[in-house]
Amino acid sequence: MSEIRKGYIGNDYVVFSTNRAKRPHAFSKSQEKIASKGKCAFCRGNEHMTPKAIKEVPRGKWKVRLIPNKFPALCEVPFKGEEGKGLFKHYKPYGYHEILIETPEHNKEFHELSEEQLELCFKTLIERYKELLEKKKIVYVTVFKNEGKMAGASLGHTHSQIIASPVFPKKISEKMETSEKYYEKEERCPYCDIIKQEKRIKKRIVTENKEFFVLCPYASTEWIYETWILPKKHISDISELTPVQQKYLVKTMKKLIANYTKLFGDLPYHIIYNSFPKSDFWHFHIEIIPRLKVYGGFEHFGLYINEILPEYAAKKLRFR
Repeated sequence: MSEIRKGYIGNDYVVFSTNRAKRPHAFSKSQEKIASKGKCAFCRGNEHMTPKAIKEVPRGKWKVRLIPNKFPALCEVPFKGEEGKGLFKHYKPYGYHEILIETPEHNKEFHELSEEQLELCFKTLIERYKELLEKKKIVYVTVFKNEGKMAGASLGHTHSQIIASPVFPKKISEKMETSEKYYEKEERCPYCDIIKQEKRIKKRIVTENKEFFVLCPYASTEWIYETWILPKKHISDISELTPVQQKYLVKTMKKLIANYTKLFGDLPYHIIYNSFPKSDFWHFHIEIIPRLKVYGGFEHFGLYINEILPEYAAKKLRFR
């Protein structure tokens, strides 16, 4: 089957061409493990190898550790706003770039951590997210996880990253604008509508429970087998997740990523947390993006080619 699909809202288009999945090496089913050379800086006992911890939970014999990134993209420098003139404008690289070490156990993958451990990770992450939003000049806090070499990770010890910046990332700004336009026209949150309509159609549902709804989006533009995790109750920000929602989220993510690994082995992937302080038009959601293929070039023009229909991906990933 081949067709061009338009994203739920906005002007994202993707060409679905299932015949291209038959190409040799169309996508990879596993990744090379990141080997540790010498001691791992993220393991308990090697704390001297990292910058001083921001948080250790609990203190001493920690289970979760939050540290500044040793090689930060942004850092605490004097910030004056936009500088320069004409075509040559710039900002000082002000902000915060931090690492959440999710376990002291080196060989544990994210989905192999206990539910209790993952809940502690989320609690620590949310606390720090709130603190960073209170920092002077910070307007957006990005939370994401890179797993594996192809996804950009440089260390094999499981961890997530937090970047607080004085500017909005372009993709978030564009998503917010299209979401706000939809809300102004329909007087409803677009993501709440997505849940409602996808629940009626059923073809792209991966799973659902009391608190969360998981689907393969109708026009997955970024990568094959992409999934979205959406809270059923409208919240716009990760900090709004209740302890009960956090428990359900942990169960959902743990099982979903375990299903990915059953299908593809130790695949590289991204987890992207899409947050925005309390609003009616934005709906907090998480994107799981497996890195199972390499772009061919056409995507640089903004039109994506996807070899796997989301209906098929949802069927393969589905669980109760």
